[in-house]
Amino acid sequence: MEDESSYVTKCQAGDTVAFGVLYDYYIDKIYRFVYYKTFVKEVAEDITSDVFHKALVKINSFDSSKGVFSAWLYRIARNAVIDYYRSQKFDVPLEDVFEVGAEDRTPESIDALSGLAKVTEYLETLNAKQREIITLRVWEEMSYQEIAAIVGGTEDSVKMAFSRGIRDLREKCGDVSPLTVFLACGSVAESLRFIDFT
Repeated sequence: MEDESSYVTKCQAGDTVAFGVLYDYYIDKIYRFVYYKTFVKEVAEDITSDVFHKALVKINSFDSSKGVFSAWLYRIARNAVIDYYRSQKFDVPLEDVFEVGAEDRTPESIDALSGLAKVTEYLETLNAKQREIITLRVWEEMSYQEIAAIVGGTEDSVKMAFSRGIRDLREKCGDVSPLTVFLACGSVAESLRFIDFT
């Protein structure tokens, strides 16, 4: 986002209009990120709302010398998802917190994301961390460095996990390349720019 740091500075000075600009820019991105951890529309909406409330309340704790705003915001989202699973007392290991039962997965209920059902089918075959890395890299177009700041680990480990994830997707897709699957995502695909999987 252009001039993001200036908007953050204004927010920290109490400018709620500037926060509104950041909200408008990130709302869909954070929603998608949360949705792919829960696969439940209402839960994703509630968590996303909570993420932005926390971001507004804690905006003065953001330190640009320690990282970019987007990584800070995604960490809040990640922690909010973990808090959700803890509060629901799901019988899920914390390290697999983003793994949810198939009965809760209803992507067809989300109009804007309904075209992603087939992609979701393949993403669900990957482990949680690979799916998260691929989601951030492809849908959010983040750099490996930004992703590493969100999920933890090194830039090299993120690159390796992404490569493995794409390789696994190709194996699961058979003759259908991941790019073909992503391009088949209906109207959502028109707003996405795809990276080179080679």
